[in-house]
Parts: sequence; structure tokens; C-alpha cells
Amino acid sequence: MQTKNMRHPGILSSALCATLLAAGAVQAEPVHTPVTDKMLLEAHKEASNWLMAGRDYAGTRYSPLAKVNTKSVKRLVPVYSFALGTLDAQNTTPIVVDGIMYVTASHGKIYAVNAATGQELWSYSHPLPDNIGKMMCCDVGNRGAAVYEDKVFYATPDSHVIALDRETGKVVWDVVIGDWTKAQTMTVAPLIVKGKVVVGMSGAEYPTRLWIDALDANTGAQVWRRYTIPEPHEPGGDTWGDKDPDAGKYGGGSTWITGSYDPDLDILYWSTGNPNPDWDGMGRIGDNLYTNSTLALNPDDGEIKFHYQYTPWDVWDFDGVNETILANVNGKKVWLHGDRNGFLYNIDRTNGKFNWAKEISKVNWATGFTEEGRPIVDQTKVPTYENKAMNVCPASEGGKWWNPMSYSPVSKIVVIPSREICVDILAGKAERVEGKYNLGIAEADWIKGYGQLVGFDVTTGEKVWTVKAPSPFTSGVMTTGGGLAFAGTPEGEFKAFDIRTGEELWSYQTGSGMVGSPVSFSIDGKQYIAVPSGWGGWTGWATWGGKGGAPHLKNMRKGGIVHVFALFEPKK
Repeated sequence: MQTKNMRHPGILSSALCATLLAAGAVQAEPVHTPVTDKMLLEAHKEASNWLMAGRDYAGTRYSPLAKVNTKSVKRLVPVYSFALGTLDAQNTTPIVVDGIMYVTASHGKIYAVNAATGQELWSYSHPLPDNIGKMMCCDVGNRGAAVYEDKVFYATPDSHVIALDRETGKVVWDVVIGDWTKAQTMTVAPLIVKGKVVVGMSGAEYPTRLWIDALDANTGAQVWRRYTIPEPHEPGGDTWGDKDPDAGKYGGGSTWITGSYDPDLDILYWSTGNPNPDWDGMGRIGDNLYTNSTLALNPDDGEIKFHYQYTPWDVWDFDGVNETILANVNGKKVWLHGDRNGFLYNIDRTNGKFNWAKEISKVNWATGFTEEGRPIVDQTKVPTYENKAMNVCPASEGGKWWNPMSYSPVSKIVVIPSREICVDILAGKAERVEGKYNLGIAEADWIKGYGQLVGFDVTTGEKVWTVKAPSPFTSGVMTTGGGLAFAGTPEGEFKAFDIRTGEELWSYQTGSGMVGSPVSFSIDGKQYIAVPSGWGGWTGWATWGGKGGAPHLKNMRKGGIVHVFALFEPKK
């Protein structure tokens, strides 16, 4: 038996620490329970754990736990902090299984932690090449792990997928699936589907052709690979134009956000990113399939059943790689997708047909949609070598970025971290060299904007509330059965809002900007909230740190801490 280990007692007064410890803090040693397919399939029903990055196969990031609620949240206090040992972007979502937290960190690290006390159980650090950062556009981060049976899986920046023994942290297998020297890198949190470890690639800011891989969970052997850009003779291969015969061969199409899975339809949904070059579309005139799309895949062999494309011929770097949340809305099976192009989409997940799209932020690059769901583009907003497109909304940093949204199936509200920012942009002639940036941009002048957190009623598609902020909400979002939405800011504020009104109910300063995602779990009936803090990534490096956004973010403090909270219970 162990008592709570207050790793940083200075966070709380000694009296409060004593009260918390006295309030039933004796904990049993965590047990390594095998994670079965049944557990994963029923993750949405089981509230105490957080078994995958999106918490469930639908990717809702919704916890049914309700002891922390709109009335009690004001009593939420820090219990412990766990240092991740590295700086830079802490993009991770912790995984919690029966009292054990598995949390990845930047620079190829992973930890197993007693989730009640903060005691480290084991750690593993994958050795990285010295210059790996030069092959990653947006920091040497990682978005989380996956658990299955007696193993924990994670991906590394240099394209290793590693299986570790959950009890000891020792390597079970380690396979390489890409060539990091060609910018085939990885930041994704794996998804376990039917005994397979499904992962996706980063790297579309460089000349690449990227893919989704499914590996056997026991051995690491490749089961299937699905390239996101077809060969010229395959369906969609003719959508890369006729000016550059190698446009598709180096066309990008990243897959660095974890997909979702519908076990009833037996369909795996995985989104894809921007074409390459990002802004120079002159050599690839056409739809550029299957970039900026969600692919509906057969999880057994990777076959594409159908797809929906958000931004055909993307010349704005809208990078449609964001998550898909599976929901049942008004009697229909749909997926919800918030995109950098500024729209929230509702798509029929049985066939990929367009239902509706609503503006998250200001949109003027498109004036509407055809009946089939194809955007109607304002040609004056298309940057070319000659046309500097003025006041394009949103900019590539606008709309809904990669930071995951969350959907509450109880309130039928999806909460989206967003940003209002526009840009004047001129395309430039790209020069293709493997292993080097290939953006295709000559001039870009960002127009000062602001951040926002937006709640949408998915039954109507209407905004129900908006919270404005001087800078973007850059953490992921979590919604809960207590009627709350949790989100974090670049300034380090971790906040709780009433999901029905957007009213701020609680806030805690974590010490560094937040780009990771919160989770909730329970141990011995006690509800905990955990969130990583640690600034970094594209948002800090690019426009929001300069004249186009919030100048105060330019030199924001870096960090690497997981903060864990619970309700303060006065001693009886």
C-alpha cells in the first residue's frame, strides 16, 4: 500500500496537503489488467479508464464521470505534478488503465505512472538522431500511446513503432516503417483495431508520398499499407494535373492525427493532410486526391470504401488531417470534422455523403457548397504567382487546427478550439528537393486575430456560444458527464466551462502553454482530471508569435509537466 506522493508539495499548503491525504488517500498498488478487444469496443461505456487517445472508438473525448461538475468544479485542486523530462511541444493525450497512466513526451520518451500518486513505475527513452528536428516542421512532439493486451505502443519521430511490456517497460518489438531522412516522420498516437496497431505519417511540408500502416500487435509485422495518394493508374491518380508527372509521387498527404472506428459498420475512418507544395498549386492543378480527405477504410486490408474531400486543390495549406468524431445525430450515423478551412462538417458515415457544413470562424475563400458538398471557391482568394490573394479567411493557422475537439452525446454539443485569423498571401515557385521544405510561398502577411472556443449544437448545426480570447485555445478539449468542457491556452491557463453556456467556472495556471489534451479517470471512486502542459510547435513558432497574432506568445515559457487534479474534500 502507498500513500499519495505529493511530488511538488509547494503547490499546496501543508494543511491542505494533510487534508487531502487524510481524505482516503491510501491506494492499492495498480494491477496490469490485460486490455482486450472487448474492453476497447466498450470503452464508451466504462468511465473509470481512458483507454485510447480519443477515449473511445468514436473519438469523442467525452468522459461520463460526473463528480466534478458545474457545481463542484470550484473545489478542483492539484493533487500532484509529474515532470516529463523534456521541453518543446507536449502534444500528448495520457492513457489511463486501471490506475496506471501511460504518457508520452517530446523527443521519443514514454512513462508509466501510478495515476493516483504520481510515482514513476518505469520509463523508456528512444534514442533519436541528432538532427531529427530538421526533418519535422512542427517540433519533436508526440500525441500519445495505445494499449492492448500486455503491451503499450507508441511511435517515434524517426518513424519507429515500438511495443513495450506494460509491466516492465522493456522492448517487445521495434519496427521502422519510414525513412526520416526523407521527412517520413511520426507524431501520431496509434489506434488498436482488431489486433492491429494503426499509425499514420507526418511530413507533407516536404516532398513526400505518405501513408497509413496497420501492424500486427503481437509481432510488428506489416498487415497492410494504404498510401493516401494513388498511383497514376489508380482511381484518383489523374487528379494531379498534367504539368508535372511527379506531382503525385511527392504530393504529401500526411496522416498524423489518430482515426476513429465504427465496429458496427466495420469501417476505419482516417483523415489526410495537405498536398505538397503547400501553397504552390500551379504544378498540380486538379483535386489532388486523396489529400484533405477522410478515408473510410476496410480495417482488414486498408481498402478505400469511400471518401469525402474537404478542400480540393488546396493552395491555402488547410491540411484536413483533423480527427473525425462518430456520432448519431437526428437518427443518422454521421462523422463530425472541424477543418482548418473554417468549416465544421457533418458527413454521413455510411457512404461519405455531405449533410452540411457550418462556419466555425470567418470564411471567405469559399462562398458555399454544391449539393454534393463541393466548396464553391472565390477565385480572387486563390494565391498564384501573379495574384496576391488579400484578406483570405481563414489563414492556414485559422479555423479549427489539429488540437482535438470534443463531443458530448448527452448535451449534443461539440466544443471546438478555434482561431480567427486571416492572411494576405502570394504563392511562390516551389523547388523540390527531398528532405527540404517545399512550401511554395513568396509572401504572407497575417492579419491580427484572436482565439475562440466555440460550442455547436450538432442537431441544428448552429453555434450556441463563443468564448473569445486574445490567443487561440491550443490544447485539446474534453467534455464530461458533469456538464463541463475543459480546454487550455498558450498562456498556461487550464479552464473549465459550462458546456451549455460557455461560462467559465474554474481556471488554474500550469506554468507553460498548453498543446496537449486533458483526460479524466477514476480510482477507488475518486475522479481525477489530468492535463499535460508544455509549449511548442507551429503555433508558437509561426504567426501567433509575430505580427499576425499575439506578440506576447513570441517567447512563451516552455515546459513539460502533467498536472493532475481532484476535488478538495474537507476533513469530516
